Amino acid sequence: MGANVPIMVTAGIVIVLAVLACYALFTHSVNSKREKRRLFINSLKSRARKIDETMACFPPNYLGSALTLIIQQALVVTYEELCQLQPEEERHKSMLQQANERYLALSKQKGGNQLKSLSNARQITGTRKNLKLLLKFFQQLGQKGALNHAKASEARTIIKNKMALLAADEHDILARGALTNGKHQLAAHYFTQANTVLSKYNSDQVFNENIRNHQEWIKSASDMAKAEQARIKAEKEAMEAESKKWDDGDWKKKNFYD
Repeated sequence: MGANVPIMVTAGIVIVLAVLACYALFTHSVNSKREKRRLFINSLKSRARKIDETMACFPPNYLGSALTLIIQQALVVTYEELCQLQPEEERHKSMLQQANERYLALSKQKGGNQLKSLSNARQITGTRKNLKLLLKFFQQLGQKGALNHAKASEARTIIKNKMALLAADEHDILARGALTNGKHQLAAHYFTQANTVLSKYNSDQVFNENIRNHQEWIKSASDMAKAEQARIKAEKEAMEAESKKWDDGDWKKKNFYD
């Protein structure tokens, strides 16, 4: 009996250690899940806040109904998740209701992927920055499966088209500045660069009208450049003829006096 005591004590210690290890593992697992839940909630809140802040920075009606509708759908999904994780939070319920109402109102409107040009360089810079934020946002949503893959893909396509148009808008600003300064050939060059950008990203034919407009602007600027060159050439020839006339006259006068 006495010989079994150390064995029983050892076994008891092993059991206690095993229980403590299991408890520590359980506690760690619970804390880990709690921390992941907290981080996920904060991520959702940050996502909703950033969407609202980013949307407020765009020029009025710039995003268009199609993209705005997808953004509202993403907000609905975000607040639905927050309501499930924190059902006691009344603000989540209120924001979900607002997002749902905006989504339903937009879904009843007729509209497509409007592509609106901008004519201010500073505005273009800010808009491009915010479009990049939206693009990153929809890439993350698509990867996480938080939004329908087709919708996330559609949103990314619209955003990329808008960014392509911004690049063309920058060339157009330079072209119009050149026209104002009477530099028609330079204007045609910038309009051509803008058209090259639009043609490169026109796989879905969304820029057909823009391309036609640029082709007309290129022709108009080129015609003005040719007319200007012809005028300058005619003036130069007239001056040379006048100069020659006076030179010939002076030579005849010299011969007369000699």
